[in-house]
Amino acid sequence: MLRKRLHSLQKRSSMRVILAIVALFAVSCSSNTGRYIIEGTTFNQGYYYLSDGHRVVDSALIVDGRYRFEGEVDSLVPIRYLASTSLRNPMEIARVTQVILESGTISVSEDDDSPTGGLIVSGTDGNDALRQFTYDGMKLRAEMRDTRDMKDREAVMKRYDALVAKVISKNSSNYAGTLLLSISKDRFSNEQRAKFYKKLSPAMKKTLAAQQVYEQLNK
Repeated sequence: MLRKRLHSLQKRSSMRVILAIVALFAVSCSSNTGRYIIEGTTFNQGYYYLSDGHRVVDSALIVDGRYRFEGEVDSLVPIRYLASTSLRNPMEIARVTQVILESGTISVSEDDDSPTGGLIVSGTDGNDALRQFTYDGMKLRAEMRDTRDMKDREAVMKRYDALVAKVISKNSSNYAGTLLLSISKDRFSNEQRAKFYKKLSPAMKKTLAAQQVYEQLNK
């Protein structure tokens, strides 16, 4: 009888240990969600900066052609400007682009031919989508500039609108879609924007951009 009770206690203790380990593992995993890492390569020296558009919120020293940022994702406004300054004039911006701060590792490399401020941002869903949209959108805008016939220009404009709608629809769970929806007030009807908004994930609906869309739709 005593042996059975001891065996039962040992089994319960073992189960508690297992559950504790599982819980600890879950907490450690969840603590990594919502954290971003930016790993960049550059030929420059000095610093790279993150800005919210009004002030510098973080800086990273360039060491051996590399720099790194790390922090918690801002669930309200998960986007920043990434910029480097000129070596000749520290007050002059050399490169700048938008970066969506989302969970995961974001890679940034330099390319003078890149239409995104000389910087290529990749590695996470939102940044990959925003980069591809920028490339595709610039091609269509260039085509529009080179087209003189009004009907042809209207046809290109419809293709551009279709591109924006496609990106918004396909990126309802990351900030690329939310960002484009927030600046599309004059591009789509309220009915269409309401459909886009409805498909946004709960996390995206909490962002300031989505809240502004909601207010516009409910005026």
